[in-house]
Amino acid sequence: YSGISSSLLLLLLLLLLLTTLCFIVRQKRAWITAPVALREGEDLSKKNPIAKIHSDIAEERGLKITYKYTGKGITEPPFGIFVFNPSTGELNVTSILDREETPYFLLMGYALDEKGNNLEKPLELRIKVLDINDNEPVFTQEVFLGSVEELSAANTLVMKITAIDADEPNTMNSKVSYRIVSQEPAYPPVFYLNKDTGEIYTTSITLDREEHSSYSLTVEARDGNGQITDKPVKQAQVQIRILDVNDNIPVTENEMYEGTIEENQVNVEVMRIKVTDADEIGSDNWLANFTFASGNEGGYFHIETDAQTNEGIVTLIKVSHECSKLGWNKLLQERI
Repeated sequence: YSGISSSLLLLLLLLLLLTTLCFIVRQKRAWITAPVALREGEDLSKKNPIAKIHSDIAEERGLKITYKYTGKGITEPPFGIFVFNPSTGELNVTSILDREETPYFLLMGYALDEKGNNLEKPLELRIKVLDINDNEPVFTQEVFLGSVEELSAANTLVMKITAIDADEPNTMNSKVSYRIVSQEPAYPPVFYLNKDTGEIYTTSITLDREEHSSYSLTVEARDGNGQITDKPVKQAQVQIRILDVNDNIPVTENEMYEGTIEENQVNVEVMRIKVTDADEIGSDNWLANFTFASGNEGGYFHIETDAQTNEGIVTLIKVSHECSKLGWNKLLQERI
């Protein structure tokens, strides 16, 4: 019995092996010479046919079989990229590919009988379009606007400029390098441009709004690592405004001011005290705050700031016969 059992077991194993082989043979329908990828910008006619589908079901059943492809480049735009032979299943490429227009193609292949019915499960073919470095960086804006406070510390981030390269992202083909071409006023160089990120920082040179209230930069974006090539180089303008900080105090034009009033007159303007402040005109930093340091213990006078001229306006608000003529050694003004 042991001999019979061994023979039976061997027979079963042979049957299982034959069944598996038949299954494998049945599954042999597959893409033949299917490319992994096709490079853009090249004449690919010498690579034709780029793919081929074959089904053995026709041989097994004696059927006439027709092959068909659908997808982008055939039945969907962009049309006319591929053509196929319905008898052989061969797929040819007829046009130069553009990765920036279509980065990949997804095609479906069919094996059909005479009535157009699927004889097998449709097959999927993905065609990746390989990138070439055929684009140059383009700035997202013609003029970039930014601002930074005066007296900012070195390496303060001011702003970021951006240029886009249409080649495949995260590759050397789409890498952009930035450079400052010129600065106006030209000297000293107060800004640094990170060539890889497009971020603009302050240098160790102190920014002083009272010296220069704005700067204009001409910047460029080059392909790759910034090497010189025959590709066009795009430029853009960067306008940077220097923001005011309260780093100046108001200064009076004179140390002494005199004024006269008529007797029994109240709520009349006695005088205006002129001051200068180097901070930005019209800003809170520029606006002076006037107070009496001495001489107005009786509260006869009021002083306020003219927001338009930044002058201190002295007004008589109470009558005093003893104060027909006024005199101060000095009016003290404080900046807020």
